Amino acid sequence: MFLNGIMPEKGERCDTLSGDFVIFQPEDGQRYSTDDFMTAWLAVTEFCAQPPLRFLDLGSGLCSVPMMVLWKFRNLSGIGIELRRNRFLLAQKSLSVNGLTDRFELLHGDLRGLSLDEKFELITSTPPYYTKAEGLLSENCDKAAARFELNGSIENYCEAASEHLAEGGRFITVYPYLYRSRVYEAARLFGMFPRRRVDFLPREGKPPLISIFSIGFGSTDERLERLTMRDPSGNHTEEYNNARILCGFKPKR
Repeated sequence: MFLNGIMPEKGERCDTLSGDFVIFQPEDGQRYSTDDFMTAWLAVTEFCAQPPLRFLDLGSGLCSVPMMVLWKFRNLSGIGIELRRNRFLLAQKSLSVNGLTDRFELLHGDLRGLSLDEKFELITSTPPYYTKAEGLLSENCDKAAARFELNGSIENYCEAASEHLAEGGRFITVYPYLYRSRVYEAARLFGMFPRRRVDFLPREGKPPLISIFSIGFGSTDERLERLTMRDPSGNHTEEYNNARILCGFKPKR
């Protein structure tokens, strides 16, 4: 029996997340991914020395990224926004079960119209990656909206971030390594610059799959790093397991 009697309904599942947190997800639909985990990890590493007090999450989906960050920073509170009602409702269940409704307010709406009277030290997002012309849309509307720019582009995410980011704050986002130049262009369009980029390799010797960015105002100096999930033998690397432990997950063999 879950807290407050909240249980998965038909078509839903409940999985473990950071520490003792759980997450409600669709059985047949877009669930949280390594991209979400790596986004939360970079947010955590950027603020470990001095945790933020408030943060904003754009396109919150199932709230996987916000909940990982909230698990790590116990004095943190924030706001998120999600357009798709089914994912909004699942996220609300997860927030309730994990006792986070007092710390995180999830708005039901479109980030492209977001206008809050607040600036945030930390903003997180996991935007869709592809235009409609760059692939075949899934018949599953959840998967299609998560992968393709049906409800906003990286430019929209950067615009919303630039309007709500405090001076000295960081906007954390993720994008395919092959299309990384688009993040630079979108950030600069709104007066921001990538300050740190971590390229994620699924296996040593393989090309990167995604890049995770820490973006801010001011300096154009950028630190470039790599994080590899598996060594040549297929075993999970120490650096990847350290990232998992930092965000409340058990290491993998």
